[in-house]
Amino acid sequence: MATKEPTAPPTSETPNRQTPAYSVFTPVEKRIIAALVSYAAWFSTLTSFIYYPAIRQLAQTFSVSVDEINLTVTSYMAVATIAPTLVGDAADVLGRRPIYGFLLTLYIGVNVAIVLADSYAGLLGLRVAQALAISGMGENFA
Repeated sequence: MATKEPTAPPTSETPNRQTPAYSVFTPVEKRIIAALVSYAAWFSTLTSFIYYPAIRQLAQTFSVSVDEINLTVTSYMAVATIAPTLVGDAADVLGRRPIYGFLLTLYIGVNVAIVLADSYAGLLGLRVAQALAISGMGENFA
């Protein structure tokens, strides 16, 4: 009675088989996309810390106290802690690409509006919108 010898499972030493492509992008395009998304994710950190040296000047410009300008920093940080959850849920439902494009466009628009802000209340609201627009980028898309 002849017995069959067990066959070994496929290993990395088995002949190369052409694997199906999992992406329409070339390896170079994938690296460029990863670099751009990583660069955009860095904006969240940049936006929160670049603000500190200008606090006194902002207080003088808007005729408010330094404590009130610090409230814009605190508001930014508070929204930045919640935003990734909201952005992640929206990305799960609507898809990553549309949400990423919308939030990056919103972030650019909010930054332009911050430059043009002429009231403290506008600055405070725009800082909250800025945090909402950019804080979920690194955690959810990079």
